[in-house]
Amino acid sequence: MLKIGDFSKLAQVSVKTLRYYAELGLLKPAWIDRFTSYRYYAPEQLPRLNRILALKDLGFSLDQITLLLRKELPADQLRGMLRMKAAELEQLVQAEQARLARIEARLQQIDQEGTLPDYEVVLKPVAQQRILGLRQTVPVYGGIFELFQRLSAHLSVHAVESDEAHPYLIIYYDQEYREQSVDVEVAVMLEHPIPAGPGMRVWTLPAVETAACVVHHGQLRDLSRAYSAMLTWIERNSYRITGPNCEIYLRGPETTSAQAEVIVEVLFPVEHKSVSTYIAQLEKEKVKMQPMIVTKPAFSVVGLKYRGKNENNEIAAMWDVANARAPEIVAAAEGLGAAYGICRDMEADGIFEYLACLEIKDIREIPEGMERWDVPEQTYAVFPCKLGTIGEAYRYAFQEWLPASGYQRGDGPDFEYYDYTFDPNDAENSQLYVYIPVVKA
Repeated sequence: MLKIGDFSKLAQVSVKTLRYYAELGLLKPAWIDRFTSYRYYAPEQLPRLNRILALKDLGFSLDQITLLLRKELPADQLRGMLRMKAAELEQLVQAEQARLARIEARLQQIDQEGTLPDYEVVLKPVAQQRILGLRQTVPVYGGIFELFQRLSAHLSVHAVESDEAHPYLIIYYDQEYREQSVDVEVAVMLEHPIPAGPGMRVWTLPAVETAACVVHHGQLRDLSRAYSAMLTWIERNSYRITGPNCEIYLRGPETTSAQAEVIVEVLFPVEHKSVSTYIAQLEKEKVKMQPMIVTKPAFSVVGLKYRGKNENNEIAAMWDVANARAPEIVAAAEGLGAAYGICRDMEADGIFEYLACLEIKDIREIPEGMERWDVPEQTYAVFPCKLGTIGEAYRYAFQEWLPASGYQRGDGPDFEYYDYTFDPNDAENSQLYVYIPVVKA
């Protein structure tokens, strides 16, 4: 899975927009790490995002889009709607041509859902390179072409031409995709330094030890397909993005026309994700890394509730109180079971609810300040871990195992299960279990 910023950049949708869609329930993160509040998205969410953006460009309100997606609008019907809108846009003034290009790009992505574009991602080192660059924050992406015109005019004065050996490039400095105020640098590779013009600089682009690279040969409007292929590859091969991405134009960009034929190499500096302490612990203990898949019957619990963001490790402190008050539950309950730490889904503002509790069959009276939760029957993926690696266990479950498992997260809370072998006085060495609700994808 990808952090929201990386997903934003690769899907070319702003983080602000993604957060708003999550708040509305249109496109929720695949997982929110309650230990860091980081939001993560999966490549499988791209088709739904494409539909949302296509319908939004058609003029539907977000409430209407919610209803259309709930009805699982067929691709043929959506395609027809998009074609009608495209016909209307062709009659509009030049300022509306950018909107038409976006619709056509999203339309092609919808047509190709379920198949990967014919792109091959390769890893390679990139040597340092002297460039003449013009860096500026442009209001919208269309402003990039104006920067190219200024750069090209300056090159002509000094009798320098861009060719395959000295191509144009675009460097995107924002850590996420931005729809406005884009921090970008247009540049050309130089064999020899030349005087810099207003706002320009001659400098050395640092070497990149490992870059993930893909070449797009086709129309400019289809460049997003290369980004989609890159997103899928980075996720499947356990890499992370480490710096600004770059587009090298081996042909183009003489025009901003969406139909312009270009050859573009897209580069992202990357590094392989390190082995987590959780995986290292499993390997040390020779524990199988594939979780058990179990169906757990419905059960009830009583305990102390925490509501917040756990920014100051409040949950650990609450467990101390919960353990001290456990005899109150024992005195009032029937059919006592093991201990649980049950976590409900995180809300849009990062707040979640967590219950430190004991399983019961029934209870005569709920102790003051405590709550009873009833958890329905559910299928779970079960991950063994230690208290010190619980956060890593969750990250492994959602970022590595779940995307490749054939399962997706099911409805209902996840929880920690502390059986009778767990020793609170030796918590760091005692084993517990993380239960993630799952359904077949």
